[in-house]
Amino acid sequence: MTGSGPVSVLSDGTILRLVEEGRITIRPWDLERVQPASVDLRLGDSFRVFHNHRTTAIDLREPPVNLTEEVVVQEGDPFVIHPGEFVLGRTLEWVELPDDIVARIEGKALALDTPIPTPTGWKQMDQLQVGDLVFDERGRPTAVIDATEVMTARECREVVFSDGTSLVCDLDHQWEVQSEYDRARGSARVLTTREMEHRLHVADREYAFHVRQAAPVHYSPKRQPIDPYVLGVWLGDGTSMQAEVTSADPPILEELQLAGCAVRPATAPLAYRVGGTGRTRDARSGRYARNASLSSEVPNLGLLGEKHIPTAYLQGSVEQRRALLEGLMDTDGYVDSLGRCEVTTVQPYLADQYFELVASLGHRPKLAKKTAWLDGVNCGPKYEIAFTPSEPVFRLPRKLGRQKSAGAFRRGRAIRAIRRVDSVPVRCIQVASPRGLYLATRSFIPTHNSSLGRLGLIVHATAGFCDPGWRGTLTLELNNLTRVPIKLYPGLLIAQLSFMTLDAPAQRPYGSEELGSHYQGQVAATESRYEGRPKVR
Repeated sequence: MTGSGPVSVLSDGTILRLVEEGRITIRPWDLERVQPASVDLRLGDSFRVFHNHRTTAIDLREPPVNLTEEVVVQEGDPFVIHPGEFVLGRTLEWVELPDDIVARIEGKALALDTPIPTPTGWKQMDQLQVGDLVFDERGRPTAVIDATEVMTARECREVVFSDGTSLVCDLDHQWEVQSEYDRARGSARVLTTREMEHRLHVADREYAFHVRQAAPVHYSPKRQPIDPYVLGVWLGDGTSMQAEVTSADPPILEELQLAGCAVRPATAPLAYRVGGTGRTRDARSGRYARNASLSSEVPNLGLLGEKHIPTAYLQGSVEQRRALLEGLMDTDGYVDSLGRCEVTTVQPYLADQYFELVASLGHRPKLAKKTAWLDGVNCGPKYEIAFTPSEPVFRLPRKLGRQKSAGAFRRGRAIRAIRRVDSVPVRCIQVASPRGLYLATRSFIPTHNSSLGRLGLIVHATAGFCDPGWRGTLTLELNNLTRVPIKLYPGLLIAQLSFMTLDAPAQRPYGSEELGSHYQGQVAATESRYEGRPKVR
């Protein structure tokens, strides 16, 4: 492995061969800890707690000594890390590297193109940075507090949900799921993709694991020139080239008037002109000028002849989006005797927007492509978005009366399949949310932090890379972000170590006399040996 080729991540086969040859040493060695491109590491028994009362400030020119104290945990006993506490730990494994290989500690990951909703709009996983905001499972903004580099050569799977949504993640990506036992008790458990993929069914037609539904996401209120209910009515039953709607339901017309719009009959049967501010003429040209009326705002928003939901409406506040959905459902919506609702369109891009709108409000929509028939004639495809809401989505009394308002509601999605796919570049983030959950995909599905972030425990290595020539255990930074103590037990899976080849052996590998390699050979959690002042050569 000492050629001049490109840097590459070592596969499981290469890792096994190099361990067998003695070029890489990991003690204790457990073959079951080997992953497709990494080795799982466990937590050791040595911790260092900080005594902040011993200093008022840390001067990096004269670093304090004896700021930490080592605590060694006996076998079977836990180490308790308290709320807000920061401690150092170590890996159970001792690692030795040759002079042409480096190693890196990494977490769990989603594919780079996974869409992630944020308070400022959609981003892909590869675009998120520390400090960005995403949404947690309560629909509330939560900060990204860490993000890995792009990781390659991971074994990946496509996770498919019962509503047809799918995403790609690595085998060790974690999910908060419920079995039938958990649902009966209101509890949940955290499992990796690997742990679920071969036990997805408990009966022929019953899925073993469900991911709970997220709450409505809380975008900030937006300036909306057209009342959202009025826009929903126009999108559902409006004439695309003018401010006109078709309706046989007086309650809908009354709602338009309550929103401040004048409603007057048009020339066609059941057609009504929907106005607002009276029209004004330009003083110089004598032509009618655009103003705040619906007929002016429709072209102002680029909707004339091209119906769609503008971003300010699709990402409005919860109240604004609910009003928009009510306008759509009062006109184009349907509810059956069991309370199942659907809204239909022949435009695929509108179907995607309707789906996103419904999902963003905490519902579980399904999108289906079907054939539209009229008097036995095939009129082409139509798109149905179906869902069973647990809250009112109509204002029209005759539809609202049919909507299911009591009984059990299934809130969540079953994991229907986990399929093997080619490896893709992946990346993971950690968030500040106490449960370590954030939302992904346009279905707003809760997914998980990397590593132990699901418990509010954030794990870092004090050095992300192990230099060539390294010998010793690895010191870890452990931070409890929750409001309750967390018990840590030696032997707990804590991280993964991947390996990369250098283009040539290091001329001064770690441990060389001239480097002053302070941490070489460490066997316990080790406090900083930073020397402060620069060396004079």
